[in-house]
Parts: sequence; C-alpha cells; structure tokens
Amino acid sequence: MNLKQVYKRGLHSAKKGNYQAAIEDFDRILRFNPADAKAYNNRGLVYYYMKDYEKAIADLSQALDINPNFFEAYLNRGNAWRHLGKHDKAIEDLNCALENNPDSHAIYNNRGLVLANLGNYEEAIRDYDRALSINPNNYKTYYNRGRAYYLLGDKELATKDFNETLRLNPRYTKAYINRGLSCHQLGDNTQAIADYNTALGIDPQNVYAYYNRGCVRYKLKQMQLAIEDFDKAVAIDPSYIKAYLNRGLALYKLGDITAANKDFYHVMCINAEAYFYYQAQRCTPDINSYFKEAPKMDLNNAVEYYNTTLNTISSSLSSTSLNSVWNQEDLNSREAIICESEFINN
Repeated sequence: MNLKQVYKRGLHSAKKGNYQAAIEDFDRILRFNPADAKAYNNRGLVYYYMKDYEKAIADLSQALDINPNFFEAYLNRGNAWRHLGKHDKAIEDLNCALENNPDSHAIYNNRGLVLANLGNYEEAIRDYDRALSINPNNYKTYYNRGRAYYLLGDKELATKDFNETLRLNPRYTKAYINRGLSCHQLGDNTQAIADYNTALGIDPQNVYAYYNRGCVRYKLKQMQLAIEDFDKAVAIDPSYIKAYLNRGLALYKLGDITAANKDFYHVMCINAEAYFYYQAQRCTPDINSYFKEAPKMDLNNAVEYYNTTLNTISSSLSSTSLNSVWNQEDLNSREAIICESEFINN
C-alpha cells in the first residue's frame, strides 16, 4: 500500500470514529515524511475528536511551523484552545485563520463560540450573522446564535433561530430542548411539552427532556406527572441534584412529607455543597441568586444545615425529621427559583 492509500485510509478511519487506526496511519506517513503539514493537521484533528486537546495543539503547532498560512490548522488549534478555556489564544488563532481565508463560515462560527464563552453575546451574534451570510444552511450556526439570543434574554429571537435549526435538522434534540425552554418562559407550555416529547421520541434517554418536562408540569400543578418525569431523570442520572430537589417539592405539594424530606436529604448526601449553596442563599435578600452566588459552608456541620430548612430540629435523620414540616412561606418564595428548567449551553 502506498502513502497516498495510507493517507486515504487514515481519513476514512477518522470519519468512521476509528481514531486509533487513523493515528497509526498518520504516524506512518510522518515517519516517511516528517515535513507533511497536512498529516500533522489531520492527526491533530483526530486528537481533537478524542478530546486530547494538548496533543492536538502540539500537532497543529507542528503543521503551522511547516506551513504558516495553513488556515485549517489555525481553525483547528483555535477550537482546541477554546476547549481548554484559553480564549485569548483561541481568538488569536481564529483571527489568523480569517486572514488566510476571510470567507470561511466555519471560522466566524467558531470565533462566535469563543466570544459567547466570554459572555460577549452581541459580538458573538455578529460573527454568527457573518457566518450565515456566507452559508445560510448551517443548522449549528442558527443553534449557536439562538443560544446567544437566549443568554441575552431575547427568547423570541432565540425561538426563531431554534425554529430554523430544526427546519434544517429535524432530529437535533438540543434545539428541541432549548426551544421548549424558551417557549415555556414565553408562556407557551403546550409547545414546550410538545418539544420535550419530540426530543424523547428521538432520544428516549435524554435526561434534560424529562427534567424540563417535569418542571413545566410542576408549574402547571400536574404534580404526579412531574414526579414521574423526575423519576425518569434520576433513573437515567442518579446524581442529578435538581431532579431530586424538584421531585421533593412535588411530593411535598402532594402532602407526602416523609418522601419529600428523603429527597431533600438525598440531595445533601450526593452533593452536600450544592445543597448548602441552596441553604445559604435562603439567607440572602435576593432570591434570584440560587446556587451560584452563595458562600461555601463547613461540610462537618451537614445535619445542622439540613435542618435549618425544617421547623423541627433533629441531630440525625430520624423519623421526626423525616416528618418535619417545611417553612411554607420560605418554600413558596423559593420554588420558582428551585424548579427551574435546564438550558443546554453547548
């Protein structure tokens, strides 16, 4: 087999997801020709697909040392830097890629992703706009722009972009889930549930579809249906904190205090820090700061923090604490924050 055939086989293996075979073929090519920039670029891309971003960057840097005008290598290395959180380096590489190929929609799309990661959503949207002016048929660019609009708070424009995403790719489950969330927040719960149902028809193990549908059903006061969805979510992902917490809230609303408190306690057991964040923010004046802004707490005082939510204080998870009653005023003020659907930001 000549090197051209080896190269072709390596590309075919990479496309099929047989990454180790692809790497072996590109290794063989580079042993015969260590100045082959394309082979370094393609092996680097395989490492990228394997999420070994450090090795990807090393190979892509080799490709650029050989050919400083290799825009694909700049694009690929920029994407690797993005995944490593090195946003300045990512933008620098993507800018270099644009200098060498100013009409590449992929480069604008990927620079938009970096800008969005930095929270510069308006700049990201400008890049997505430019990408779509070059290639108006890329469903992922519409999806990415929809995410940026959503994070800017414009649910209507986000929904329009998710609509276009799904027109171009009717099986893109993430777009159904995010469109469902946008519709829910715009007050269209019927469409939200329809989107989650469609997502589950495509991917019956999609934990976010079950969880988000459960949140909508909770808001519609369909507590038993909400519990069934949260049951499915924790069966798929037993570490899904918010599903346990929201199932506990729904059980509480149905009057099953013991089962509710078991869920709340389980949240603390599988992720004490997240539970403590919830407890800590109960003491802050801004109820919208759920989880993210609260201070960390001493893990040695777990039972004490757990029982701050209950009117009855107990030193252990006894039958007394399992049947304790939550502070109703506090619960009512918090449930809209706690029972919040998930936005998929990738």
